[in-house]
Amino acid sequence: MPPRILPENPYRRFSRTDVAVVFGLLVLTITAYLRTIDFYFLSDDFVLLRHAKALHGAFWPLFTTGGGDGFFRPIGYVSLAFTWTFAGTSPSLWHLPALALHIANTILVYILTLMLGRSRLAAIFAAALFAIHGTRPELVVWIAGRFDLLSTLFVLGGLLLFIRSQNEPTEIGYVYAFGSLACMVLAILSKENAYAFPVLLVLVVFSEPIFHWRKIIDLIPFFIVAVALFAYRWWLVGGIGGYRNAVTGKSLALTIGVLSALKALLLRTWAILFFPVNWSREPNKVLAVMMIGYVLALMWFVITAKVNRKEIVFPLAFVFMTALPALPLLLIGADLSKSRLLYLPSVGFCILLAAVMDGRQGKVRWIIPGVVLAFHVAALEHNLDAWKYAAAKARSTSAIAVRCGGPEVQRIVVDGLPGTLRGVPFFANGFQEAVELQRNHGAAPVMSGLHSSEVGSCLLVWDGTKDELQVVP
Repeated sequence: MPPRILPENPYRRFSRTDVAVVFGLLVLTITAYLRTIDFYFLSDDFVLLRHAKALHGAFWPLFTTGGGDGFFRPIGYVSLAFTWTFAGTSPSLWHLPALALHIANTILVYILTLMLGRSRLAAIFAAALFAIHGTRPELVVWIAGRFDLLSTLFVLGGLLLFIRSQNEPTEIGYVYAFGSLACMVLAILSKENAYAFPVLLVLVVFSEPIFHWRKIIDLIPFFIVAVALFAYRWWLVGGIGGYRNAVTGKSLALTIGVLSALKALLLRTWAILFFPVNWSREPNKVLAVMMIGYVLALMWFVITAKVNRKEIVFPLAFVFMTALPALPLLLIGADLSKSRLLYLPSVGFCILLAAVMDGRQGKVRWIIPGVVLAFHVAALEHNLDAWKYAAAKARSTSAIAVRCGGPEVQRIVVDGLPGTLRGVPFFANGFQEAVELQRNHGAAPVMSGLHSSEVGSCLLVWDGTKDELQVVP
C-alpha cells in the first residue's frame, strides 16, 4: 500500500511562532484561574476525597466491578487516587492538576484547529475561547470535573494521533493509529461521552480535502473496541447505567422524552455555549456592557458570514455527537449546574466560531474576536465570584459543625442546609465527609431535621439571610 500523504498544510508543523502561541495560551489560562487555587472543596469533592484515600493503590477492582452510581470510570478514579498521594487534604494541590489538564486541553484545541486547516489566528481564537469559556468553573474548581478533563484530554489526543496516522507512510501510520486507539480506550474509561470517538473519526475522514473510501476500513478497529467496551460496561453495571430517575428508578437515558431531548440538544445546549452566565446572580455593569457588545458581534457574524458549508460540518457534528451521551442531563438551568457536561462539546463550538471568523480581512478580523473573548472573560469572572463565595461558606460551615461536635456529642443534627448556593454545588452531598475532613478523624454522624429533644445532639440550623449555620441552644 502506498504512503497516505495529504496535501501539504503550512500550519500542520510546529514553528517558533506556535511555541510562542502555546506560551501565550499558558499565561492566559493561568491568569484566568489563578485565584481559584485556594478555593475550598464543595459538595461531591468531600465524597471523592474519601474515596480516593480509601483506594490505597487497589486499582484492579476499579476495572472489574461496576460503580454503585451506575457509572464505570476507572481511569478517573485512578487519577484521583494518585492525586491523593501528594495532595492529601490541600485544596491548592487538588486544583493544580485540574488546571494543568485544562491547560493541556487548551493547547490540544489549538493544535487540532490548525490540523483541520484553519489559520493560525483562527486557532488562537478557538483555543483562547476554550480556555476562558464561562462554563469552566465546574471543571477547574470542582474535583468532580476531573472525569471530563481526562476524557477530553484523551479524545483530543486520539484525534490528533489519528489525523497524523493519515499523513504518514503505512508502517509509521499504524503506530499513530494504535496510539489513537489507546487514547480512545483511556477516554471511554474516563467518562461515557468518549463513546462518540469513533463517530468523530468518521467526521475527520469525511472532512479531509481528499477522501478515499478505503480510509473507512481504518476505522473498523475503533468501532469494534468501542462496542466491546460498551458491552463490558453493560455487563458490569447491569444495563445502560447512568443516573436514575428518582420516581421510576429507571435510567434517565431510557426515560427522557423526545421533546425534552430536542429542547436539550437544539436549544439549551447552544444557549449555554453562547451565553455561559450564572443567572442566579445579577450580572454587574461590566458584564452587561460586554454582553451588549457580544450580541451585536454575533448579529454581525450571522449577517455577514460567508463560510464554506463543508468547513462547519465537522465542528457542528462534533458538538452534537459528543453531547448525545449526556443528553438526559443537558437541560442545564440558569445557574449553569452540570455545565461541565459541555466541556467536550465546547471544543466543536470553539472551532465552529473560529471557522466563521476565519478568512475575514481588515480590522474586523481582530475586533470581533476580541469582543467575543472579552464577553467570555467577563462571564467567567462573574461565575467564579459565585464559586469563591460558596467555597468560603463551605469552609466556614464545616468548621462551625466541627466546633459544635465535641467529644460528648453523639450526633450532629442539621436543618435547612442548601444543596446549592448561588448556583454552585454546596452540600447536596458530602457534609458528613466535610466534618470528618476538618476534624482529621471520625466525627459524630450527621442527621437531617430538628430533634431538639434528643440528648447528646448538637443542633444546627441554616440561616438563609446570612448564609451560615447557627447553633441552636
